[in-house]
Amino acid sequence: MAKRSKHYLNKYEFIFNLISLITIIIIVLYFGIRSFYYYGVQNSPKKTETPELNEIIINNNKVEKNKNGLHRNNDGYYFKGKNVNNYVYVFNRIFRIISINDSGTIKLVSENNVASFMWGEDSSYKKSNLYTWLTKTDNEYSGVYYDTLPNPNKFIVKTNYSEDILSDKVKKGKNSYSDYVTSLGIADYINSGASKGFLNNNKIFYLIGNNKNKEKLYVNEDGEIETSDGLDGYGIRAVITLKKGIQITGGDGTSNSPYVIKQDKDTNYIDSYVKLGNDTWKIYNEENGLLKMYLYGYITNNGVQVLREYSNKNSLFNLNNKNNIAYYLNNTYLNSLSYNYYLVSNKFYIGEISDESGYIYKNIYNNVIECKVGLLNIFDYVSNDLFDDYFHLNNTSEISDIEYSTNSRGLVEEVDVTEKKHIVPVISINANIIKNGDGTINNPYVVE
Repeated sequence: MAKRSKHYLNKYEFIFNLISLITIIIIVLYFGIRSFYYYGVQNSPKKTETPELNEIIINNNKVEKNKNGLHRNNDGYYFKGKNVNNYVYVFNRIFRIISINDSGTIKLVSENNVASFMWGEDSSYKKSNLYTWLTKTDNEYSGVYYDTLPNPNKFIVKTNYSEDILSDKVKKGKNSYSDYVTSLGIADYINSGASKGFLNNNKIFYLIGNNKNKEKLYVNEDGEIETSDGLDGYGIRAVITLKKGIQITGGDGTSNSPYVIKQDKDTNYIDSYVKLGNDTWKIYNEENGLLKMYLYGYITNNGVQVLREYSNKNSLFNLNNKNNIAYYLNNTYLNSLSYNYYLVSNKFYIGEISDESGYIYKNIYNNVIECKVGLLNIFDYVSNDLFDDYFHLNNTSEISDIEYSTNSRGLVEEVDVTEKKHIVPVISINANIIKNGDGTINNPYVVE
């Protein structure tokens, strides 16, 4: 039987076969990996991008011409009319949307007054108490409101504004400015519908701008614009502008379901609630680990609201005068609190605010007292505008028998120290004693 001869691959055949094998392996790997990839894409949960607020507002609102709702102008969009869905929840507080710029930024105004105090003697906004109080500047005591915002530079940009002049129509001011926090201007108020718009909340508040006689302007309870010399104490509404691309986590812009800005961990304690005993307190200041908060209501005795005088002598907050409200708060009231061992002393600024001192905001820092229970200063940030007819701790002078009181409409009044008013006490606790809760009104922070 003949033997089969052996066939040996030559060099070229070997190279050809090797290249073919490598090519087959590459093709198998390529299509195999692609199959696994697309299978995973088709069967994995689809990721949804968090919606951006400026796009949602424009997409969800029809542009109107004569009705309430979203309107168009040369710069973008703005809301006009009484019943509009433009509520936003951010920084633990409610704002209303004024306008959406074509660049994607969104101008907001606080739903309520954030304080009530005097404009000051100078007609210029830049030299007013409003400017110093709202805006962070080189002034040591500036930016009270700005400091209540957690990580503001992450969420807001500077708001452009001018001191417009109101006559038959609104004439734009000759100078333009920009700051991270401002107050409500004439043009924005009128564009919203004025007394027939959503910015008329039946409260009293100042407007940035003047009339042709250089008089200051404010909105009265009926929503009408009136003049002031700037020495009256009226409400302040804060204006900020959200950055382009700000995202939301829910809401539809209604009062019951405002747009909720996505903040993740960029929060603070301001405007949160704390439950101590049977009392609920609201935080308005956070500094060096101390939380300063006011009672979310008035002092009561057996369920009845306590009305009492400030003093029998003068407007000074005096811990040593047994007939003074300071003594009552730090003795009788303090001792009645079952949780008083949690309270710590804090600073209360009681410098004179009067016509003799020019109603200058920074003057409150000329005199300070430390105690465990105080009262709200007229220059404190207060987001509860339901309080009515209650005493402040500011003095008009060390010998004057006139004290300051604020009503729920946003008006600061001068009253005799012997008149009886509601009492809204202020206390402080260390932040590190908070154990549970999320700080909302329905689930307040607790310390045990």
